[in-house]
Amino acid sequence: MEPSQSQLVTAAIFIALACMPKRWFWNFILTKVLGWSVRGTMPDCDKCVVACYPHTHGLDLFYGLFLIFSTRQESRIMMKASLAWMWILGLPVQAVSRTGSGGQASSLAKAFDSVRTRWLWIWISGTRSKSDHVSSGFYYIAKDAGIPIVFGGIDYRKKQMIPSAPVDPAKYTKDEVLEMYQKFALKHDLANSGCVPGNASTIAWRNSTKKEK
Repeated sequence: MEPSQSQLVTAAIFIALACMPKRWFWNFILTKVLGWSVRGTMPDCDKCVVACYPHTHGLDLFYGLFLIFSTRQESRIMMKASLAWMWILGLPVQAVSRTGSGGQASSLAKAFDSVRTRWLWIWISGTRSKSDHVSSGFYYIAKDAGIPIVFGGIDYRKKQMIPSAPVDPAKYTKDEVLEMYQKFALKHDLANSGCVPGNASTIAWRNSTKKEK
């Protein structure tokens, strides 16, 4: 029995996709199959910390992976230590302990020295549940590594990923970067753009009265 024309066309499409460079394939799935897009232009920097917000559902990782695999840079996704096993699935996991000391930021920063390219993706809330603060770890990692920070928003309403222009943490205090992030989130209404809007954390440091540089 000979294959039908539709079967031949389907087979041709799969062959074409299989022959694509990997990042083109993931971009095709993200944009053409799932219908998502990037608002604006992804920054062209070899190394950076991508500080993502909001994180309200497990689907954030699902959609985020397609964008991560679409970039030319090698990437790592910061996750809690209990999810370290996910590297078995081929996911670029950077596991960290939530009970660890501040030395984690320094060790993560030093890891950039041994690679030509790396984007470290961090959910600044650190949890899918609503919290009254976000973590400042992304700031210290980027500052210690001497690399820029890129704010990354996700908008389920418009099915868009939203990157900012790179921010140099050496030029700004932690509180100034927080204020910049608050303005970025307000501009794109990120508090209401998550998969579960009610779970969006407040963009504030744990102790907002403590001034650090």
